[in-house]
Amino acid sequence: MGGKSPTKACTTNTPTSVQPSPSVETGGSGIGRFTFRLSGKFVLATFLISTLVTFSVGWVARLVLLSKLGIFPSSNYFHGYYHEESTELAVISTKSKKKKSVHWQLAIEADDGSKGMSGKGVSQQLPAPKVIAGKEVPYTTYTSKTFHTSAVTTANTLHIDRTATLMEMFGKSRKGDGGKGDDIVGNGGDNMEGNGYAPCSASSSEGSKMCSRGKVLDQKKNEIGSVNLSVMEFDNAEENNTIINDYSHNSDEDGLHLPAGQHLLVDIKDVDSNFLDSEERLATAMIELINESKLTLLSYHCHSLVPIGVSCVGVLLESHISFHTWPLEGVITLDLFTCGGNPLIPVLPSIKRLFGVAREVIDDVYMRDEIGERVQAKEELIKPSMLWAHKLRGFREGFAPSYSRDNNPLDLDLGRYVLGKLDFDIKRPLISTETDFQRVDVYELLYSNLRNVDSYYKGLDDETGTSYEARHPELFAPDRVLFLDGVIQSSLYGDAAYHESIVHPAMMTHSNPKKVAIIGGGEGATLREVLKHRSVEKAVMIEIDEEIVTLSRDILPEWSDCSDIVGSTAWCLEDERVEARYEDAIQYFKSRFTIDGTVDGDERFDVIIMDALDPNMENEFALDLYKSDDYIRSLYNGLTESGVLAVQIGETPGSEYPPDEIGQFANRAHMIQGLEVVGFQSIHVYEESHSGFQWPWSTVVAFKDFSSRASWYRSSAEFDLDVCRRLLPTKSGSPALRNYDGAQHHVYQSPSKVFESNFCLSQENHNKCTDSIGFPPNVVDMPAPSVEVKKIISAEGSKEVGLFARNDLPKNSFISLNHQVAGFIALPSTWSVLKTVAAMDGLSSGKRSPGTISKFVNYMEGRGFCSSFLGKSYCCAYSAITIFMRSGNEFTSNYNFDQSNEDKTSIYCPVIARHIKQFMASGKMTTRHIKAGEELLA
Repeated sequence: MGGKSPTKACTTNTPTSVQPSPSVETGGSGIGRFTFRLSGKFVLATFLISTLVTFSVGWVARLVLLSKLGIFPSSNYFHGYYHEESTELAVISTKSKKKKSVHWQLAIEADDGSKGMSGKGVSQQLPAPKVIAGKEVPYTTYTSKTFHTSAVTTANTLHIDRTATLMEMFGKSRKGDGGKGDDIVGNGGDNMEGNGYAPCSASSSEGSKMCSRGKVLDQKKNEIGSVNLSVMEFDNAEENNTIINDYSHNSDEDGLHLPAGQHLLVDIKDVDSNFLDSEERLATAMIELINESKLTLLSYHCHSLVPIGVSCVGVLLESHISFHTWPLEGVITLDLFTCGGNPLIPVLPSIKRLFGVAREVIDDVYMRDEIGERVQAKEELIKPSMLWAHKLRGFREGFAPSYSRDNNPLDLDLGRYVLGKLDFDIKRPLISTETDFQRVDVYELLYSNLRNVDSYYKGLDDETGTSYEARHPELFAPDRVLFLDGVIQSSLYGDAAYHESIVHPAMMTHSNPKKVAIIGGGEGATLREVLKHRSVEKAVMIEIDEEIVTLSRDILPEWSDCSDIVGSTAWCLEDERVEARYEDAIQYFKSRFTIDGTVDGDERFDVIIMDALDPNMENEFALDLYKSDDYIRSLYNGLTESGVLAVQIGETPGSEYPPDEIGQFANRAHMIQGLEVVGFQSIHVYEESHSGFQWPWSTVVAFKDFSSRASWYRSSAEFDLDVCRRLLPTKSGSPALRNYDGAQHHVYQSPSKVFESNFCLSQENHNKCTDSIGFPPNVVDMPAPSVEVKKIISAEGSKEVGLFARNDLPKNSFISLNHQVAGFIALPSTWSVLKTVAAMDGLSSGKRSPGTISKFVNYMEGRGFCSSFLGKSYCCAYSAITIFMRSGNEFTSNYNFDQSNEDKTSIYCPVIARHIKQFMASGKMTTRHIKAGEELLA
């Protein structure tokens, strides 16, 4: 083919024309050159029309697809059930350095005049969640599905409104009046200008961490520990318009997001029914609560129910919030869950103020007066009451480095027995703070199963003071409980029982305690009990935390109140006998009472009482208190020769517990063993079950002098007399003690069965237990007819009677054991009196021969059983036929105390201490095989 190939050229002229070019060249092929000219208007119109068609098709297709998936309700769903809805679609575009992102949000607006099936309005203008000023909130995707049900009259879904923050980003200002169209999404009506919002940047090295949870920027963290709520502030937050929050529950500064969180459950009753049936008012309260709590509400969904009631659930950036109402009953239940690391308790006043709306007063209520006239009466206004519980959720151990529940107060007594329970009629935090040494929490509690809340309020409302409740408020008042580092320390209900049990058994055992040391006891109650003793000349309280003393004086005044003690002061620490030292008690004793014991005797104490941390706590100070051998030795050296040590050693072991040595109370076992090693001669353990704790509480007393056992084992009557003589009287005339007396001390003398069982689980104590607990099943008890009484002539030629075997008697056999255990036991104090009287018997009448008392003493010494096992001499006189047994000597005796039992007098042996009466009453048995006809000699 000749010539060049044809070429086309396009121009932008309009209209389009096709003309032969003047330079057209034709060849044999008949092909020429043409030029197409298109105008600019045509091209622009074509582009706009194509773009519009494409956008419209895509937009409709997207709505249809989303409707089919149930993400957005279709018109068929609302037909005959909802009003005709109008849809407003907002496109929010944000730019970053690297990419452009488009965020779509949809809001359903309701027609104000429509009604649902129940007749309730369904066109509520609900507020939209807002972004809190200064808080970063990442963008999120949203998916939902709503199901048709005849039990629902409305369904409203609102999404977070970023309008103000976006306007701030673009440097614009926008003000709205709360009406339609003022907000891009949700029409909440609040102006959020000036948020300072900055979007999360995926390119930032911190972007992933910063956007995973929202947090307030440049906000000074106010720890939960510094919240100090008075009862008035907590109960009357609504009346005082008080907002009490610290927002530490919303802190996530370390960037560590554990699979765990905090769950707050709240029940409120006696709430206004109109409020509880108003979807709009409830939604507004929820948004205000979230804003005050510095949390972020991404979206929420509410339903009005048939015939009445509202249910709402909100999705938080931190987790969720939800509630349901019963308007006719005036009840709302709410739960709030966040993934923060600190408790939600500071939010409670806001919840009560926003959701505890009091019922309206009804003025048109009529009643009949005394003469039958119809008069108008105003309905009494009942304040809403709130129950709540705070629980730890999820998992921490194994996910958080070095996390230990023993170091988290919410994982200990405070969280388990108070915060986590919903069945308190009154549960008020009085203080929650951090001192330099520990966390301090005090709660006021009224247990629904122990005391009646109506009786309590009846006493408060009785202005005349004539009702029983008003005259005895202490019987109806709430409990007050002190927690240190989350562990319960003492309570108002158990104050007397606990502190009397740790002080008076030791003080009463000592004959004349003049100088007393108290380790810990910052509440002042232990000191209060010590100061009740006349003999006390000086009481030294060594408490490391001075702040706990001050806080207790303000929050727990009853603990350190000595105003009723004659000769004392209103505040116990101001008593002239008291020396308060705010220092480390361990160093105090170790520096003064050295290991070798070289110390001035005047500095020693008659009684030392350790009312400090529990032995199962794992912090450094608790470990030193119970496991430092040098400290334990310094306690021994710090006592006078007849000194007594008392130590609270935590909860009583359970029957299912392993031995203390290998269980959670290994520190307790170490201390008891240490007391024995350093030289204490007798150690006893006892429990008090009314201390106000969740479990019976235990105390150990150790005697430096073995003879102190005689005082410990005195009779109940002797202790009662000592209480009367040795305690100072009260100004009111009431008894000085509320729990401790002689009968109670008699209970303390025998350790509980669980201490015996726990002791016996240890392998090294096995023999002591098998030989000492009860009577063995193979015990040989020969009946009384196995022996007989015969007259004999002694070597001196006098006529006597003796006991002889009728049958062969095996070795280690008892004779008439049922009679033998019923013998007469003269305790050391009784035996001492008998010996004194016997020495004077017959002398007053001028007789030289022994009197009746002398003969009785001689009889008990000769034919009974005497021992110093109780610290001093005591004797037993058997009531069995064995009383006719004559005395032998070390060579001829064949019926005597089993000498192997001497091994059972261990310094610490709860087995012997529990069975001591059996041990004393049934001590004698045959020491060898006795043939028939042979005489039995003691």
